Amino acid sequence: MGSFERKVLVLDSRYEPVKVVTMELGFVLLYAGRVTSIIDSERVINGVSRVWKVPWIVRLEGCRPRNKRLNGPRFSRQNIYLRDGFRCQYCQCSGLASNLTLDHLLPSAKGGKTTWENIVTACKTCNMKKGAKTIEELGIKLQRPPSKPQLHPTALFPLRYGITTKNAPQAWLPYLDLSVADRALVLGFDASPVFVNSYQQDSLIQV
Repeated sequence: MGSFERKVLVLDSRYEPVKVVTMELGFVLLYAGRVTSIIDSERVINGVSRVWKVPWIVRLEGCRPRNKRLNGPRFSRQNIYLRDGFRCQYCQCSGLASNLTLDHLLPSAKGGKTTWENIVTACKTCNMKKGAKTIEELGIKLQRPPSKPQLHPTALFPLRYGITTKNAPQAWLPYLDLSVADRALVLGFDASPVFVNSYQQDSLIQV
C-alpha cells in the first residue's frame, strides 16, 4: 500500500470523494480557484518569498455530482469472493482465497455460462465432490441465489487507490467508506485491483 502523506483528497459538491491528487496539484487547484479547502494541513510549499499551506481535503467548485448509476464491479474471481464473503456457498466454511475456488451451478458441460448468476465461491473439497453435477442433483440448497452486486462509488473509491484504515490520513476518514477495502486487506490481497468499474472520474479534474 502506498503512502498518502503527500496527497490531497478531492471531494465533489456532495462531499463525496472523487480523486486523490498530489500535494503539488492540490496546491495548484486551490490557488487557481478550482477548489476550496475543507481541512488545512501543516504541510507547506516554500516559494521564493513566501510559504503556502497545502490542504488535506479540498472540494471542487461548480462540479455537479454524477447521477448515472454504476454498471457495478467487473466480473472477476476476487469480486466473486468478495460478494460471497470468502465463504463456500455449499458448506458455508470460510477462508483465504488460496483455499477457495469458483464453481458453476449449472456445469459448463451442461451449458452453464460463466456469469454472476451461475458462479459461486466453493471450497476445494466441495468443488471436488460436486464435480459435473448440478446442485439439484445433489440436493444442495443455497442460502441465497447469486446475483450481480451493486456497490456505491464511495465504497469503490478506496479500492481504486488502495486506501485502507491503516494508511489513510486521519483527516480523510470521515469522508471515506472503507468497509470493502478493509475487508480485502484482512483477507490477504491488495485492495487496489479488486474492483475495476466503469465509473471514471478522472475527467472531473483537468488542469
